[in-house]
Amino acid sequence: MTNDERMKRAYGVSARAVRESLKASRPDDDRVLEAVRPSEVVAVRGSYDHCEQVLEATRVPFVPVTPAEAAGIDWERLEVLLVSCPGHLPQAALDRIGPWVRAGGYLLTTDWALKHVVEPLFPGTVRHNGRQTGDCVVRVESAAAADDPLLAGFLESDRDPLWWLEGSSYPIEVLDPARVRVLVSSREVEESWGASPVVVTFEEGQGTVLHLLSHLYLQRSDVRGARDARPASVYFAESGLCADTVACLAAASGDLVLSEVRSAHTKSRLLTNAILAQKRRVSSRKGGTV
Repeated sequence: MTNDERMKRAYGVSARAVRESLKASRPDDDRVLEAVRPSEVVAVRGSYDHCEQVLEATRVPFVPVTPAEAAGIDWERLEVLLVSCPGHLPQAALDRIGPWVRAGGYLLTTDWALKHVVEPLFPGTVRHNGRQTGDCVVRVESAAAADDPLLAGFLESDRDPLWWLEGSSYPIEVLDPARVRVLVSSREVEESWGASPVVVTFEEGQGTVLHLLSHLYLQRSDVRGARDARPASVYFAESGLCADTVACLAAASGDLVLSEVRSAHTKSRLLTNAILAQKRRVSSRKGGTV
């Protein structure tokens, strides 16, 4: 298989593991994802990142749009907007995004969208630090409280998460530490490119912005040692899922290795956590519970 074929399979089995884990440990959350309507989640396609492929793998209903179509989104129904790198959007779309976020929307952006979407719409929060990363995989660490719901099932101390950096990714400089929360950081990124944040978030009005260094959909992952090279089945065997589910995931993994499914699992879980966080907030505003 090519690298792209391998990662597509890795996302498929990892996303299935995420959903099976939710069914087992947080069934109410799984039901929330099942009830998502396509109009509530929109993914703006990018030429470098492909958030829509992660949504497809996790079986979350959504509407894909091109950047040219973004201004015509059903903003009244929209709850979560994903903007894939590079984030080159027409001004008409940018003019809608800012007010929509402040009114309660959840915006998730990746890589170069930092400069093209987040910086112009939310000045004084975060920005590109002016450097560009290499093409490599780095280890990441939690920079938030252990019980932060956005990191639930995402960073596990004994499973050593990896994060792939696309060549020329934009390191994140935090301008307002009192306002911006760094959820995930990397000492390796700081040592090489001068800024440690990998995942950052901040509130804007009633809404939220979540930005990721590099991409949500990985095109490959690296083997960084003997542990990474073990079969993917080992990862699922350590996941706490039931034996039948582990066997099915192992069979579907084929010859994938642990580092590939671990990288895909990290991104898939973060995405589902973000969507669940927004669904809880929307439900709370309406006087319901999720």
